[in-house]
Amino acid sequence: MNPDLLANHSLTHELASCGNLFHRWQWSLASSSNYSALLDPATVIISRSGVDKERMTSADFMLVDLHGKPLPGYETSRPSAETELHCHAYRLAARDGVAVGSVLHTHSKYAVYFSRKLIGHGSIVFSGFEMQKIFEGISTHDSTVVLPVFPNSQSMSDIVADFDRWLLANPWPPGYLIEGHGIYTWGKTVLHAKQKLEALEYLMDLKYLEEH
Repeated sequence: MNPDLLANHSLTHELASCGNLFHRWQWSLASSSNYSALLDPATVIISRSGVDKERMTSADFMLVDLHGKPLPGYETSRPSAETELHCHAYRLAARDGVAVGSVLHTHSKYAVYFSRKLIGHGSIVFSGFEMQKIFEGISTHDSTVVLPVFPNSQSMSDIVADFDRWLLANPWPPGYLIEGHGIYTWGKTVLHAKQKLEALEYLMDLKYLEEH
């Protein structure tokens, strides 16, 4: 798919709308954050690096394979530096039979706050909130949702390895935090990923209010 066709695709419009919205909500200020969706089982739509999210449009995306390599027609474009984290989630989901069609990463204040505060604990835990029922496998507020927190690294392979280790001993989480960085979450569709991100932000907001 050439850049013109990609810019007119419904998925790039959905992702760009997320970027604009998240900027207004101060989750994706300046050129921070990155968003992706599966175009097909072997092709990832990913945001280009350095795009201001307030002005993001459907033309600010490119295509890579499941290992982050730009596809023909996009060799001169620069994908997000964290493309490997998106691709890794898609590869693992396919391996584990988990429905993941979109990955969203933002830098909200609460995500960064808790990622720094709880890095020594290794996770943030939510319990007793009705909003938890938005997540797969949760049917009651009387449940526990665990979001792992991983150390930050300029090497994406370190974060990939941490997620791999987490999954060896735990079920798939709704997302994860990276220390001092922000949150990654995913869903079956762009809309589903957006809803899960909103729910996680709401839960972190409430947890912060409980503590202060």
